[in-house]
Amino acid sequence: FINFWKGAGYSSIVYLASILSIDTELYDAASIDGANRWKSVRYITLPLLKPTVITLVLMSVGRIFYSDFGLFYQVPQNSGALIDVTTTIDTYVYRALINNGDIGMSAAACVYQSLVGFILVMIVNAITRKYSEENALF
Repeated sequence: FINFWKGAGYSSIVYLASILSIDTELYDAASIDGANRWKSVRYITLPLLKPTVITLVLMSVGRIFYSDFGLFYQVPQNSGALIDVTTTIDTYVYRALINNGDIGMSAAACVYQSLVGFILVMIVNAITRKYSEENALF
């Protein structure tokens, strides 16, 4: 839920830029044909936003396993009772590197996190290509 609010500003700017890039002649033609505001949004704006939505979803899928480091490390302040509850991959990597000096384990956890994110992006991109080839990333 927190990541939704963190990404809302960036996504809003991308959506706004995408909406502003829609040719106004499409809306003028729709109004001449008798379309009201709701029909213009439904039949012009939303279909033209589809590639933007797909791109933003594909880009965010890879960050599923990333956590908000500041929230999970700085808020509990290394409280003994909260360490097990607030341990995520990011905080584990930091603790393994700083507290234990275990460079190998922290590097392995980072590589694992990156590989899983990459595999998820590839899977979602393959699903996107199956339904809409022109909207897939590659």
